[in-house]
Amino acid sequence: MSSFSFDYCFLAEVTASNLQEDKLYLPVGATSSTALNKQCQETILVNKEGNSWNVSLRFTESGGKYYITRGWRKFCLDNNCEIRDLFVFNVVGDGKTTPLMCVCPKEKSAQIPSKYLKGKRVVSLLTMN
Repeated sequence: MSSFSFDYCFLAEVTASNLQEDKLYLPVGATSSTALNKQCQETILVNKEGNSWNVSLRFTESGGKYYITRGWRKFCLDNNCEIRDLFVFNVVGDGKTTPLMCVCPKEKSAQIPSKYLKGKRVVSLLTMN
């Protein structure tokens, strides 16, 4: 039986530049997630209703980071996101199959340090419209 990782969460902010470029960089810490591997070419973003978006996932050796492309903008538009909205995503997978990036529930979102929240709206499973 495969061992799935549910323990890597990251904070993502909707910005004008990541919408324009259709690209969201994941934090460097994502490289420690067992759900991701450098050969993985896609991931699935999942919102509160369980709707999903297939997006491209890439790894840049020079920057040592994963990034989402080709689909980030559509995910944001379909979920009525605004600039400065914050998501907390939980990465789920076994490193062999297509990983999921699920919007975390409100309880996880409550753990975001207040310095990151000034003037921003946290989008979570319980608050997303």
